[in-house]
Amino acid sequence: MMRRLIPALLSLALVCAAVAPSFAQQTATAPVRLRGEITHIDRDAITIKTPQGQPATVLLDPNATVMSVKPARLADIKPGRFVGTAAMPETNGRWRAMEVHIFPPGSRLGEGHRPYNPTPGATMTNADVTAAVVKARTGMLTLTTGGQNYDIDVPPTTPIVSMSPGTRALVKKGAYVIINQAMPGAGGAYSAKQITVTTARNWPPA
Repeated sequence: MMRRLIPALLSLALVCAAVAPSFAQQTATAPVRLRGEITHIDRDAITIKTPQGQPATVLLDPNATVMSVKPARLADIKPGRFVGTAAMPETNGRWRAMEVHIFPPGSRLGEGHRPYNPTPGATMTNADVTAAVVKARTGMLTLTTGGQNYDIDVPPTTPIVSMSPGTRALVKKGAYVIINQAMPGAGGAYSAKQITVTTARNWPPA
C-alpha cells in the first residue's frame, strides 16, 4: 500500500512546485488541477462539478491511487511527526503557515525546503516536527530538515489535514475530490491515475 501511496503523497506535497512554465508546458497536453464534487459516475468515468459551476469529466485509471484527506487539529501535530506546510516568510525570520498536512507514520516523501510556486515568495517545507507548542488556537512549530530549523507560526484559520491511504469506495457521488495531475484528452475529457477524496474543502489553500 505504501508503495502505491508514494506517487500520490509526493504529488500532494509538491502541488504546482514544478519548474517555471515553458511553452511546451502550456500546450493542451499539460496536466491540470481539478477539484469539485462528484455529480455522476459511470464505471471509471466520473463527472465533477467545479467551484466555478462547470462540469469536468475524468476517466480514472482502473488502478488509480486514492488518498483520503480529513480535517485535523493542532493537537495532532506532535514532535516526531513528519508534516508538510506551505508558508510565507514573516519579518522576524519566522514563517506563517498557509496550510499544514500530516503525513502517515513512516512517510518521508518530498522531504526538504523549496519554493511553493503558486504563491510568490512562499515555500513548501516537508520535515520532522522537532518542537510544537499550542497556545489557545495558535500553534508554533519547529521543523527540521537538512540540518536547518524552520520556525512556523500556525494561525487559527490555517487548514490542517491528515493524509492516509484510501480505497475506491470513497470515490462516489457527492464526494469532494482533488485531482492534481489531470491529463487533457479527446473531447474535452481528462484522465487521471491519482485522486484525493477530502472532507476538508478549505484545503489546499490555493
